[in-house]
Amino acid sequence: PTTAVCTGLAILGSKDILLKILGPTADYVGGEIQGLVAKCNINLDNIFEKAFRKLRDRADQPGEVNPRVLKHIMDEGRFCEDELTAEYYGGILASAKSRNGRDDRGVTVLSVVKDLSVYQLRTHFIIYSIVHRLFKGDDWNLADNGQCNTHRIWIPYDVYVPAMAFQEGEDANSIVSHALFGLSRHNLIRDFAFGSPEFLKAQNPYIPTAGIVVTPTLPGAEMFLWALGLQGASGGELFQVDVQGALESVSISDGASPLKDLKPKLVEPNPQSTVP
Repeated sequence: PTTAVCTGLAILGSKDILLKILGPTADYVGGEIQGLVAKCNINLDNIFEKAFRKLRDRADQPGEVNPRVLKHIMDEGRFCEDELTAEYYGGILASAKSRNGRDDRGVTVLSVVKDLSVYQLRTHFIIYSIVHRLFKGDDWNLADNGQCNTHRIWIPYDVYVPAMAFQEGEDANSIVSHALFGLSRHNLIRDFAFGSPEFLKAQNPYIPTAGIVVTPTLPGAEMFLWALGLQGASGGELFQVDVQGALESVSISDGASPLKDLKPKLVEPNPQSTVP
């Protein structure tokens, strides 16, 4: 970007035109180079602050981050203004700290994060926060597709939509489709369905309201744990770790359920309607 900021350019030399095209994002390319550097440094500082917080006691322990991981953080993180995305970058940076710096698995995790939109990342966080909440302490293997199939979850829209914190002008219907298909394409979820309760009856006839049915995967759990700063996580640790309060800025209410636990509601008999 710095090579493009110079005098004599019709667009980049005009702050007014840049604002009309980019809005506040024009701060990255309009004005002096110092403004670009300052803007990027603020974003990177935010990511490093989050990484330090996630390291906790490990911050004082010996170790180092693989340079390849750091490069990806520096390249992408400087333009990251979304708080949840910054949490993912900060968590991966913290997770990548190893004793000898050889562990570069964070590069592959970062490559996936780079390909995801803010809506896909937020949906990913919501899904795996709920999976952890519903099955914490359980002993089942995320690497076993058969076991994953028996642990599908249902997330009502009454839970998903508020957690997404949609803003004015955002089309929730198109975004949920975009988010789920994108996560599935990266194998972060699978076997999903979404829509009205009538449409979801094929998944479970007792689904009461519109929502999402989804199956977790090991790669999805792995990225979730790396985003939380768990060192070198494989994903299999999901149900054995404590993630409460890991990201308080995303509020996820109760109401989701394991799909297999949805049963017909028992109706208490009315004594006045019984035949003597």
